[in-house]
Amino acid sequence: MNQQKDENRTVEEEAFRQKLEDLKVRLVNLYQYLPCLKQCSYLGRLLQQVFELREILDQLAQGFLLTHLKCCVSADATIPEGAVLAVSRLSASRYGALIVIEQADDLDVYLRGGVIIDSVVSAPILESIFYPGNQLHDGAVLIRNMRVIKAGCLLPFAPIPAGLESLGLGTRHQAAVGLSQVSDALVIVVSEDKGWISLALRGQLYPNIGTVAFLQKLGSQKEARSRSINGQS
Repeated sequence: MNQQKDENRTVEEEAFRQKLEDLKVRLVNLYQYLPCLKQCSYLGRLLQQVFELREILDQLAQGFLLTHLKCCVSADATIPEGAVLAVSRLSASRYGALIVIEQADDLDVYLRGGVIIDSVVSAPILESIFYPGNQLHDGAVLIRNMRVIKAGCLLPFAPIPAGLESLGLGTRHQAAVGLSQVSDALVIVVSEDKGWISLALRGQLYPNIGTVAFLQKLGSQKEARSRSINGQS
C-alpha cells in the first residue's frame, strides 16, 4: 500500500514539474510578442492581466516555500508575533535587521559579543534595537524561548549561495547564511537597501519572501502549541 502511494506521489510530482516547465516556456514566448503590441487601450487590459498573473505566481511561490520549510527543512520553525510585527515595520522603513531564532541547537558557541537584554519579544524592543541611531543596530538579536536574550551579536560569515550574487545582498545576509550552515537556527534578515525580508535556514537563503503574512503562517502553529503547553490563553 505504501509503495503504491509513493509511486502515485512520484507520478503527480513529475506531472506538476512538467506543467511548470510548460508554463515557463509559454511565458518566455509571450515576452517575444511585446514589440508587436502597440494599441494603448489593448495594452492596458493586457497589463492588468499580467498583474493578476504575477499575484497568482507570488502566491504559488509562497505556498511552495512554506511547504518546503515545514515538510523538508524544519517542521518546528517558528517566529513570535512580536518579531513578525517588528519585521513588518522595519521593512517598511528600510531599517536593516538581523534576527536569530534559536531552535534545538545551542547558539552560544557560534555568537560572539553582544549585550544582554533578557526581555519578552515585542515589536517596540526589536524596533528600538535596530533603529539606525542605536549602537546595537548593526549586530544580530538572539531570540530564545520567546525572549530577546542578546543584541549586537556577531555571527559567522559565509558567501552568498551561488546564483544569488547578482541580487546585491550584503553582510547581514552573509552572516545569516553563515549561522544557518552550522546550526538549525532560523535567521530573518531585513535589507537596509531594498527593504526585502529574507530567511536563512539549514544553509539555504530564501531572499525576498514577500509578505509578512508568510512569516505569520510559518510561526503560528508552533507558537500556539507553545502557549498551550505553558498554560497561556
